[in-house]
Amino acid sequence: MKNVLLIGIGGVYNYGCEAIIRGTVNILHIIDPNIKVFYASYNYKDDVKRLEGCNVTIINRPKRKRWNIHNIVRKLLSFLHYEYVVPYDSIGWVKNYDTLFSIGGDMYTLNPDGGFYKSLPLFCERCSSLGLKYVLWGASVGKFENNPAALAFYKKHLAKVDLLVLREKISFDYLKSFLLQSPIILAPDPAYFVAPEIKKKEKIAKGVIGLNLSPLSALYEYKDIQKAIERQTQSIVRLIDAMDIDIVLLPHVISPNCNDNDLYYMRNIYESLPQDYKKRVSLIDIDPAFVGLKHEIIKCDYVIAARMHCAVNALSVGVPSVFLAYSEKAKGMSEYIYDSQKPVIALSQFEDTVYLSNLLERWNYSSKIEEVRNFDFKIILDKLCSVKK
Repeated sequence: MKNVLLIGIGGVYNYGCEAIIRGTVNILHIIDPNIKVFYASYNYKDDVKRLEGCNVTIINRPKRKRWNIHNIVRKLLSFLHYEYVVPYDSIGWVKNYDTLFSIGGDMYTLNPDGGFYKSLPLFCERCSSLGLKYVLWGASVGKFENNPAALAFYKKHLAKVDLLVLREKISFDYLKSFLLQSPIILAPDPAYFVAPEIKKKEKIAKGVIGLNLSPLSALYEYKDIQKAIERQTQSIVRLIDAMDIDIVLLPHVISPNCNDNDLYYMRNIYESLPQDYKKRVSLIDIDPAFVGLKHEIIKCDYVIAARMHCAVNALSVGVPSVFLAYSEKAKGMSEYIYDSQKPVIALSQFEDTVYLSNLLERWNYSSKIEEVRNFDFKIILDKLCSVKK
């Protein structure tokens, strides 16, 4: 493992994706400082700015135009009821690398509508056929039972992966049930290994809760953004009344798509608050990126997060976190760090002020952050070295 290519995300405007890149680079250089890490970026200009200071070479991969030959063929064949998978990328350029890390952590799960993506896995298979070692890295996988076609596809595909590195136990146990021949390792999410020097200081003020809400998760639960804004605004008001706390709104994805932009969404929530409550709520109305947001998180007593990596960001600086879950991965992540799924609540339970305030006021969960940070990633190198291509 000398030249490692990271691929599988659309850009680091999602702070979780930024953390995966930064954390992976740090981990690989702990394993071997001589490893060269490359990241295939489909959002090059923005990613270069956001990854400043990260020891990674960023490769500019042009975005596919909407009406390219592949999409035209796919559309025409759809009228004949034939499936055509649009290639994730061209293939020849990957020969410069010896190892491929697929870092699209949620690309190996079902979509909200029950569908699934084939493009990235099939691209990684082609890379493997050229001699690259193929690692599924920092991922959550499955479950696929609600889509028999996806289950069949992934059982076949995952057997071709050289090494499966899972970030939480639910995915780990699920893949173990497949009886795959590929090695499967349970390892911490790379986001835990970003800027470990930033830590929470002693409490110096009255209670402050950091809150991350996302339009993506809101669409899962409410199906309508405006309805979600109204309901979650009311929940914030009730939480302030019940606990006499201040709230800081923490965006963790600043996407060009407003339906995936936390900052845009939480601006709307802030503006919907009654005037008296705006004095108790502040919004991080800038774009500090993953590391910069840590400096706001350490001012909080707790964080409640719809974005999983916002919760991880808080846990990594010593702030207790509640996962607002809309998928299985939150339960697995909570179990990994807390040995419990109790810090996970369904997104709808954010409206249950009594339950939420009791959970926070009676909090007795300790994170294993130091144990997580002591994980020996050299076992990954040993596993890869045993793989013959």
